[in-house]
Amino acid sequence: MLTPLMWTLAVAGAALAAGGWQRAHLFLGVVPDTTPGAPPAYRPARFSVEVVTGLLLAGLAVAVPSAGVWAAFGWLAVCAVPLALVDVAVFRLPDRLTAAAYAGTLGLLAVTAVAERRHDELAGALLGGLAVSAFYLVLFLVNPAGMGLGDVKLGAALGTALGWLGWASVVAGVFAAHLAAGLYGLAMIVTRRGSRKSDLPFGPFMILGTLAAIFTGGPW
Repeated sequence: MLTPLMWTLAVAGAALAAGGWQRAHLFLGVVPDTTPGAPPAYRPARFSVEVVTGLLLAGLAVAVPSAGVWAAFGWLAVCAVPLALVDVAVFRLPDRLTAAAYAGTLGLLAVTAVAERRHDELAGALLGGLAVSAFYLVLFLVNPAGMGLGDVKLGAALGTALGWLGWASVVAGVFAAHLAAGLYGLAMIVTRRGSRKSDLPFGPFMILGTLAAIFTGGPW
């Protein structure tokens, strides 16, 4: 059982350690790989990435008693921060980040399932990742202009985390993502900052929906 001090040190250390990796992937995500050394088109404020990551990890530490599940969901949060920022900047979800999010989340949950004998939750995670990814793939095939393959790949990682919690969380996370995107789009129309045809980066809303379901989901 980790003490509050141990959790605090783990959260702070993880956020600081992840910062350099996240910023490197922000650079690679925004600047095309074909132009190495080019100045980034988008630079977050100093320490903003680490602060946001630290807050997410701290929130997960409060919500998630299991150290193994916290590590898995924490890794997803670490990947989610640069994914959201890159998507906002250039409407793209880099494969290197979506793949890392999926592999790391599933791998850490698999280790946790073996250590804590939670094989049913692992099966749910596998099926959840497949279900959410398949759902977004269908949306992509129906309307490629409204959904990207990056969203499909991100759905695999997010669905894996939601699937660990159960099918109710899977449905809640996907619903919350679409609700948040719809409300944001409506706000843009009302304030005349956009129209019904305006493009929105959907990745951040997928991440927000998943985090909302995780923080309100269970059992752990």
